[in-house]
Amino acid sequence: MPALAPRTKQEPATFSIDSYLADCRKLALTEIERQIPTDARHTAGLYELMLDYPLRPAKALRPALCMAVCLALGGHMEAALPSAAAFELFHNAFLVHDDVEDDSLLRRHAPTLHRKYGVPIAVNVGDSMLALALQPLLDNVEVLGLGGALRIFKVFARMARESVEGQMLELAWIRGKRWDLRDRDYVRMVHKKTGWYSFISPVQVGALAAGAPAATVSALGRFALTLGIAFQIKDDLLSLEGTEAEIGKDALGDLWEGKYTLPLLHALRTVSDTERQQAVSILSRPRGERDEPAVRRLHAIVTGNDGASLRHARTVADRWAQRSRRALDDVFVAAPDSIHRRFLHELVGFVTQRSS
Repeated sequence: MPALAPRTKQEPATFSIDSYLADCRKLALTEIERQIPTDARHTAGLYELMLDYPLRPAKALRPALCMAVCLALGGHMEAALPSAAAFELFHNAFLVHDDVEDDSLLRRHAPTLHRKYGVPIAVNVGDSMLALALQPLLDNVEVLGLGGALRIFKVFARMARESVEGQMLELAWIRGKRWDLRDRDYVRMVHKKTGWYSFISPVQVGALAAGAPAATVSALGRFALTLGIAFQIKDDLLSLEGTEAEIGKDALGDLWEGKYTLPLLHALRTVSDTERQQAVSILSRPRGERDEPAVRRLHAIVTGNDGASLRHARTVADRWAQRSRRALDDVFVAAPDSIHRRFLHELVGFVTQRSS
């Protein structure tokens, strides 16, 4: 796959971020399929169901980040591939579990796993992906040696802890009906819930796979953190402005589920007292007690106010994206140009301009 060759004397005249992501996804899926036990006679179709979410249309951003950073720093694909597959398994496991927790209807343009097969099977499938992710991490011992594999495993261990802590933080806010939160509270939650497993860990593991020094690993963490915050704010906006066909999941899903998004929190601080009381009343109901007129009213409150909350979210996302670009430039200031470095650079703009 020429686009992902570790080194090329001449880069292609044109570059497609979508093609790069597709190439990385294909490699990660091939590695995942290689990890599936060959003797699955007594597993009742577990591995077929496990591949349901990974085989649906997706960007595979996390494995792409891991591979791109490794290759941009002069590493080799074989050094990053096991960890890239593990990231994709973790990501899809989290999606299955999140869909159960939120009772989401759609994921990647199709019914969620628990809607198709029931909650017990969906939870078990998510657990199976987490279990299978351990094997490629063990394979790192053969590829990177025991020390390199343990350093990567340490990042995965922290990623898992930070992610569940961030999820619990939001769930506790929902349970406690906390609607008095500030932007800094939102950023702290996103840092833990989204930042670590979607951005910080993939880029740091990619750097470790390339044998990068600790200072580079740390600097890439700053790039990833700021990019992750911009990414999540854009997700918040897409949930308010996108259609099911565009985003591949429930339209207005964040409002149906009572998610803590930056536009929502800004609206609750800035709309009239009457509108705030209406919004909090709707948000305080369990999802099953919210009907479409109520969610539409909540949407009107958040997107109204002359669009102030949407503009605020876009401004904050752009600010974090600019910080991310500066951090990335600092890391690669003396590094040779490559298609992998170009992917990372263009990813910053892609994160805030994407439509899905």
